[in-house]
Amino acid sequence: MLFSRSLLVVALSMAMVLIGVNSQSGWMYWLAGLLLAALLVSWVLSALQVRGLVLSRRHAPEVGEHDLLRITLEVRNRGRFSRHLLEVIDEDPGTRDGGRKPRLRAPRKTLSEYLRDPSPPSGGAPSESGGRAAFLVPSIGRGDMVTITYQRGGLRRGVYRDWPAYFYSEGIIGLARHAGRVRASSTLTVLPRYVELGSLPLVDSFLHPQRTLQEVSSKGSGCEFFGVREYRAGDPLRHVHWRTTARRGELVVREFERETGAPLVVLVDNRALDGGDLAAELLDSGARLAASIALYALHAGHPVIMAASRAGTLETLRASAFHAVLRWLATLAPEGRLGLAPQARLLGRELTPGCFFCCVTPAVEMDSQGLEAVLPPMCRMSLVLLDPDSHSRNGSARHAAPTPQRALEILTRRPPLGLHSVAIYRKGDDIRRCLEEPSITFAGSTLPAR
Repeated sequence: MLFSRSLLVVALSMAMVLIGVNSQSGWMYWLAGLLLAALLVSWVLSALQVRGLVLSRRHAPEVGEHDLLRITLEVRNRGRFSRHLLEVIDEDPGTRDGGRKPRLRAPRKTLSEYLRDPSPPSGGAPSESGGRAAFLVPSIGRGDMVTITYQRGGLRRGVYRDWPAYFYSEGIIGLARHAGRVRASSTLTVLPRYVELGSLPLVDSFLHPQRTLQEVSSKGSGCEFFGVREYRAGDPLRHVHWRTTARRGELVVREFERETGAPLVVLVDNRALDGGDLAAELLDSGARLAASIALYALHAGHPVIMAASRAGTLETLRASAFHAVLRWLATLAPEGRLGLAPQARLLGRELTPGCFFCCVTPAVEMDSQGLEAVLPPMCRMSLVLLDPDSHSRNGSARHAAPTPQRALEILTRRPPLGLHSVAIYRKGDDIRRCLEEPSITFAGSTLPAR
């Protein structure tokens, strides 16, 4: 590939040939030939520079959203000659692969920017804003290996596999450029960001534990007697059941029923809406809110069930650990098609009497009566409404939807039975404040008794 200055060299060579023809000057032909030869040599050298190279990429398999990721690139020269002034380019994992090869340009500043700041221009570092990372390798000999280590920031929730890298060279003279694409094998999972909540009104509305929510009682440290079993190393001696021990002739300890809170079902509404960046932005915010809610509930001793649309159906996850919730949220994509009420209907037996139900959903048209119809008896529900306009890049969502305030007014006039609270989240809001201080709490709402 050629630069504009390369075309200028070609034009200058043609002009010298014309001048030589008209003036019968042989030395003009020599100059024109030298310029064209330099262009040809630059083109060949830049093409050879990016061949016979191997790149491998190493990094941690998981990283938190907006955390720094340490990446190590190893470049090995398997060619027959040394390489000089080689650029190694590592693309941003989140960049959509359009098949276009890179072209490096030096950062520039306008005259007004120079007047405000006379320092040399500099591009944004990958550790600050993400984007493409480029490194200059002055020289790498035959069979040698060069190691490059850098930190990348600005990562977005999701799973990224085998993002491309390039070897880039402009030759020795700089009149031609070539970029050789290499796909380094790597998989990265970016977990959503979350905050630790001090309270959650929906979960805190029922502080007493419940023991009758599971078909099979669970064993653990509680107050209710569950049964006896043989002694195991580490069991406290105060739990020894002496009567049974004397009868059996071996140590027997008592087991107690574990007290668990009411289960919490978190529905992440990952509808595609208009598709594109808006749906992805809404889902990213929804994942952060859902992760914060799940963390608080798990620490409070409540079983947590996550739910979202995947592959044309509603997928659920019974969270055994918080890290499993983060990994599950990281893999979600905006692919849902059903409204909030149909999604809640598909939950079926997951919505048990007395459970908590939290819906993280965009503030779009909502069938509140249909949502009310699927709630089981004594179920308390909370809505977290995401504002589409604040997540849209142009500040105005393209779909026809009520604003969060309008949706709140509709819910206030006729709240569904069992609705406990409604929170509104706009992009950039404090997640902790949004969840700890809902926009409205229906403390006196009547619970459905069916």
